[in-house]
Amino acid sequence: QDPVECTHPYQDIGGRCLYIDPWVKGSMVSMRELCQYHNGDLLWLDDTNDCDFYRALLDHLHTNNLNEKDYWIGITDEGHEGEWRYLKNNAVARLGAPYWHAGNPSEVEGENCAVMYKGNAFYWIDVKCDAEYYSICRSKST
Repeated sequence: QDPVECTHPYQDIGGRCLYIDPWVKGSMVSMRELCQYHNGDLLWLDDTNDCDFYRALLDHLHTNNLNEKDYWIGITDEGHEGEWRYLKNNAVARLGAPYWHAGNPSEVEGENCAVMYKGNAFYWIDVKCDAEYYSICRSKST
């Protein structure tokens, strides 16, 4: 992947400009607002096979000791139960492997948002949207 130029606070991780904030946590809405304040949005993937980028992100989390937190993914099935869509572009998100943890997303009512869950090697799990987690923002320009 060719390097991309990112503006502060973003940095090139796997060819995308990302801002990982391991200090402030909040609901999905409040963390999305934080990302939007920085001219970005909660993490989204470009297509269902964005595995190389995701691997680079996981490597970065481990290499930089950022792997002790759970991070919001910018997807939800709120308003379209069972159909998970990215907040940024309303594109349908891939279910199952390689991103979701086995049994997720679950059919538990009220769990309409998702996080990269450290307890399961950063596979995604669905959670309540008002739970508090950390954010990975992606610049709107990449």
